[in-house]
Amino acid sequence: MRLRILRGVIIALLVSVLLVTGLIVLMIESEPVVDVKAAEQVADADTVHELLAQLESSVSDRHQGHTITITTQQFDSIVGFLQRATPDFRGKVTVHPDATRLQASIAIPVDLFDSYLNVDATILPANFLLLDEVKIGDLHIPGHLAVGLAEWLVNRWTKSDIATQAREQIEKVSMTEQEMMVSLRPMDGFLRNLNEVKNGLSVDQDDELRDLTAYYLRYISFQDITLADTPQPAVDFIRLTMKRAAQRSTPENAAEHNRAAILALAIFIGHHRVANFVGDVQPDAEKALKPLTPPLLRGRNDLARHFLISAALKVLSEQGVTLAIGEFKELMDRAMGGSGYSFVDLTADMAGIEFARVATSPVHAVRVQQLLSEMHDDDVIMPPVDGLAEGLSKDQFIEQFERVDSDAYLQEVAKIKARLATVPLYQLEEN
Repeated sequence: MRLRILRGVIIALLVSVLLVTGLIVLMIESEPVVDVKAAEQVADADTVHELLAQLESSVSDRHQGHTITITTQQFDSIVGFLQRATPDFRGKVTVHPDATRLQASIAIPVDLFDSYLNVDATILPANFLLLDEVKIGDLHIPGHLAVGLAEWLVNRWTKSDIATQAREQIEKVSMTEQEMMVSLRPMDGFLRNLNEVKNGLSVDQDDELRDLTAYYLRYISFQDITLADTPQPAVDFIRLTMKRAAQRSTPENAAEHNRAAILALAIFIGHHRVANFVGDVQPDAEKALKPLTPPLLRGRNDLARHFLISAALKVLSEQGVTLAIGEFKELMDRAMGGSGYSFVDLTADMAGIEFARVATSPVHAVRVQQLLSEMHDDDVIMPPVDGLAEGLSKDQFIEQFERVDSDAYLQEVAKIKARLATVPLYQLEEN
């Protein structure tokens, strides 16, 4: 009897292994189906402003229905941003009156041979979300089954029916030659339920980092410099916070304290919404802590904010993602009414990334604390920005640099890297 049960278990395991192996063979391919240049896709990043305005309106005016119109240029820009942030990803969206096709190729790290996960999905016009078919390599999945499976997985993970509610928010999907229109029902009920789900998610959270961030946020807000009625140097805020981190930490946890200090400074000086990525760190949820006057880096508040927000994003993500966000934001700023593309801002972004890299390195965390505790000059963390192009409109950017992978553009980025190389703090190498 036991032998028969054991034999059945072994057979079941073998069948499962064969099924999984078969699915993998069907899904994995040796070549990508998408081969596009991200630099060309993000050329119209300035058009994303219009899309963001529509999304903001649907949230602020949540008791009314809204139609979100997404253009081909906006699709390209968003996908191009993802490619700049994640080099192993390639994506493409094609919009026609009868269908919108979503394609993606993801490189899979395998040493012996090239392998790719190719995904191809088609959205059809309908009075609800209608997928024609989803293809993953040679594996074909009916659209309704793919939607149902995704919905079930999200509902199960969140222990709610939020995915079902999200699907039901879609009232109509239609297309023209260059645009896809998604009509949404009023968002009020969905957003309230989404907030409840978010608060109830049992995901892993770094409670220690949250608590440390809350401490350093309160600490810097209590300093006299915060109440100064004239703008103060951002390096003074950083010095005070890092000096406190040096006092409270040990060599073993200095890197963690530095992470928290960076996040606290980004919340305090950069933007209070950075706290959304950390947790409940504000003493008063209705009134975010901030200095009385905006701190300055190289004489500018925008550079202080760029620097610290980029440093925080580096703490929370990968370097490539952080740089792509900064670059994409500058491309968006070329639009009418924006501040224009700025290599000065990009310098602050890249400096912030380097700052976070060395400050959170277990090898250098203590040394960084020591250096910053004695800092009184912008040169310690930020190279000079004179002579770098900024305020470029879209036409001016194209005339001078064409796109973000052109020789002229890369030469300008090389100038920034050369300036960063003159900052001794950023020459600390991992050993």
